[in-house]
Amino acid sequence: NGSIIEGENMPQPYLGRPITLNISQILSVYPAEDNIGTQIHSVQGQTWKVLEEHDIVIKRLNETDK
Repeated sequence: NGSIIEGENMPQPYLGRPITLNISQILSVYPAEDNIGTQIHSVQGQTWKVLEEHDIVIKRLNETDK
């Protein structure tokens, strides 16, 4: 679950909703520049921001890669 990010000008239509990604399409995962959550970048150029800490996201991605 998430909440409104103050000062964020981008639309947030999926805020607080589950996200499903094809892990074979992930290019990079790193902590968000504003130190809130994690950014996930795809090979197609899409970027998603999740409000979970980087280490939690990496752990979940590694669990699905088994």
